[in-house]
Amino acid sequence: MIAPEQWYEYQKQYQKYGLDMKPESERVPVTERRKQKKKALLSRGVVLNVSSDHRLMLYVVSICVVVLLSIVILASASAKITYDINKIKASNEALSGEIEDLDVQILSSSTITYIEGQAKGELGMKNADSKHCIYLSSIDTPEEGFADILKEKAYN
Repeated sequence: MIAPEQWYEYQKQYQKYGLDMKPESERVPVTERRKQKKKALLSRGVVLNVSSDHRLMLYVVSICVVVLLSIVILASASAKITYDINKIKASNEALSGEIEDLDVQILSSSTITYIEGQAKGELGMKNADSKHCIYLSSIDTPEEGFADILKEKAYN
């Protein structure tokens, strides 16, 4: 056997050349290492529950997904509503144009020349001759009243 001092000198000489004289340690499976780390943490008073952390992350991710999906759905609904509103505005503008055209037609058809043209054209009316015209003056007014005379003539 070699004395400890000699062994130390022997190791120093071999370290110059980069040789490691330590024996290889046995490889411990990953599950065993996790269990050992967990036991070490528990012995120090640190509680680490990996499964609850994973659940928490899953909850956070699922909530984010739900929020993002709801944002997409709401954005599509608002786009559809905006499209419908624009369509209704366009139809309102068309209707307001038609209303303006009808107002112009009403104003033009209520003039005396239009009414006279319609009476002559469609109804076949003619202008009265001078012998068919009666001119009233203040002397020609009846004593009983004009309305009474018209009633008598209409009902008799």
